[in-house]
Amino acid sequence: MIKRLVLCSILTAAILFLFGGCSKKNMTTDEFIADLVNDVEIDLSKINSEVVVQNEADKALKSYKDDYSSLMADIDSLIEKYPDSYDMKAIKINILRQSRQESDYVNELYKNDSLNSHHQFFHGTSLEPQAGKEFFVKMIKEKKDDPFGYLGLAFTYLYSRTDDLQIPAKLAYLSIIKDHTVDDSFEVLSYMFRALNRSEDQAMLNGIMLVKDPSSMNAFENLFYFYYEKNDYAKAKELLETFVKNNPDLLSNSGIAERYLDINMPEPASEFVAKARETGETDPLLDFTDAKLNIINDKAIEGLTLLEKYCAANQGDRNLVYRITDDLFVDKLINEERYRSLLKKIEGDAPTIGDRVTELTGKYLEGTDYDPKELSGKVYLIDFWAEWCSPCKMEMPNVIAVYNELNSKGFEIIGVNLDEKKENAQKYVTDNNIKWKHIYSGAGWKDANVESFRVQGIPATFLVDKNGIIRYKNIRGKELLMSKVTKLLDEKASAPLVSE
Repeated sequence: MIKRLVLCSILTAAILFLFGGCSKKNMTTDEFIADLVNDVEIDLSKINSEVVVQNEADKALKSYKDDYSSLMADIDSLIEKYPDSYDMKAIKINILRQSRQESDYVNELYKNDSLNSHHQFFHGTSLEPQAGKEFFVKMIKEKKDDPFGYLGLAFTYLYSRTDDLQIPAKLAYLSIIKDHTVDDSFEVLSYMFRALNRSEDQAMLNGIMLVKDPSSMNAFENLFYFYYEKNDYAKAKELLETFVKNNPDLLSNSGIAERYLDINMPEPASEFVAKARETGETDPLLDFTDAKLNIINDKAIEGLTLLEKYCAANQGDRNLVYRITDDLFVDKLINEERYRSLLKKIEGDAPTIGDRVTELTGKYLEGTDYDPKELSGKVYLIDFWAEWCSPCKMEMPNVIAVYNELNSKGFEIIGVNLDEKKENAQKYVTDNNIKWKHIYSGAGWKDANVESFRVQGIPATFLVDKNGIIRYKNIRGKELLMSKVTKLLDEKASAPLVSE
C-alpha cells in the first residue's frame, strides 16, 4: 500500500503512557526522556483495538492501491481537497524527498501554522537528532496528550542511531496509548519489535492492527510471514483467506497465488495463476510465480522459459538475484545449462551458484590470521553481518541454532563482520554466545571481502559444499537452512555438482 511506502522511506532515512513528572528544573533533554520512559512497560492489552472508521481522505488514498505514479500526479489536488490529512502531506514530503526538495515544503507548512501537530512533527523530524530531541521534548511538555510529540521523539531516536532500541519502542507505545488512530505509531512499534527479536509481540501487535484496520497490508504481511516462519501453514492459510474475503480487490490473483506457494499449497496457487492469466493481470511477479509452479510440476523447460521472461522484463528489480537463486530453482535446475547461463547473465562476475567459492582474506576478531585450510573439505556458511544490521540480528538466532545442532557433524560457519567499532562486534558475539570465528577489518563496506563477493546488502550468506562449490545463497530461516546443510553433509565430497 501507498502508506507503507511512506513509512519505509521515513524509517530508511533514520533507518507514551502518562505525562511523567518532568517539570524538574535543570533536567537535561536526555534526562527528561529517560525519566519519561523509565517506568513504562509495554502492555499490548492496554491498546485500544477498536475498528477505526475511515474518513474520506483515507478512502481517497486507498482508491489508488499501489498506483503510486497516479498518486504523485494527483497529490497537490488531493491536499487542496483534504487540507487536514496528515497522510497526504507525508506522501508529498516523500515524493519531494526523492529530489531533495522536501525541506522547503516542510518549512512552509511550519511557517504557516506552527501550532499544527502534523506540521510540528514534520518540522521536528527534519532537524538534526539532538535539535529534534529538544524540539519534541518541548512539544511533549506543552501538549502532553498529543501522540505526534512521542512519535516524533521515537523517530528522532532512530535517526540518532541509538544503541538502546527500547527507548524508541516505548515512545512509539506511548504514542499509541495517546491515540490509537495514528497508523505510523503502530508501524514504528512493529518495526522496533522486529529489530528487538520480539516476534511474538510483533505478531500480537499486527493482529491488533488488523482488527483496527482489516485492510492493513503491512499488518497482514507481517502476521502471514510470522506464521510462515513458524511453519504454521494452517494459520497462514486461514489468515490469507480471511484477508482476501475482507478485501476482495486488494491482492491481485498472482499475489494470492504467490502466498499460497509460500506455504507449500501449489493447487490453489495454480487456480489463482489461471485466474490472473484469464483476466489479463500485469503483475510483474506473475511469470515468476508461474515459473515456480511449472518447476514444482517437473516442467523444467516451461519453467525456465517463464523465468527468463521474468528476468528480461524486470532488470531493475533489486530483488532479482534473490529470486533467481531461490532454493527451488537451484535444486531443480542446477543441471540445466540455460539456468546456469541465466545466473551468470544476472550476477555478472559475482560469485554465484555452481562457482568455486572466492577465497576470503583478513584477520579474525581476536587478531589471528584467517586460514582457509580450516574449512577444507567441510560444509560451511559464509555470513556477512554487522551488529548495527537489524535483519542480521533477526536471522542470527536461526543461524546459531543450526550451528549448535550440526557443528559436531561437520558444519562450520565463518563470519565477515562489517562493524567499524570492534567492541560492538565483540560484545554481540559474547552476549549471544556465538561460537564460530569472524573475519574483521574495521573497514565496514570497504572490507576487501565485500568487493570480492560483490555483496550489496546484509545479511548475505553463501553456503559452500565439501568440494568448495557455492550451492546456495541467502538461505533464510532455521528449517530451510537446516535442511540444506543436512543435504550437503550427506553428500560425498567427490560428488559432482553438475551431471557430466
